[in-house]
Amino acid sequence: MTEVQWVKVLVWCIPVIFGAGGMYASVSHSKDGVAEVKLNLQKLDQAQADHKSNVGHSVTEARLNKIEENQTSILIRQQKVGENVSAICQVTGAKCQ
Repeated sequence: MTEVQWVKVLVWCIPVIFGAGGMYASVSHSKDGVAEVKLNLQKLDQAQADHKSNVGHSVTEARLNKIEENQTSILIRQQKVGENVSAICQVTGAKCQ
């Protein structure tokens, strides 16, 4: 090979070598990014599993407790009304059902 041909080969090899190095760096960086995304996804999955295992948020729990208290008071009132109606029926001799 002549000197001119070696220069041509060298000129063509330099961009190929730099291109291969750039591709390697890009793939390596992408691999690190994928590993980071994978780790974040695992953390989110764990957080979601923890959230599902809880009964609910504290605000929801407080509201549910208030609803239970209200239902208890309603049941007590209904029982008193039933007792009053029963007493009225006994005194008047009515056939209450």
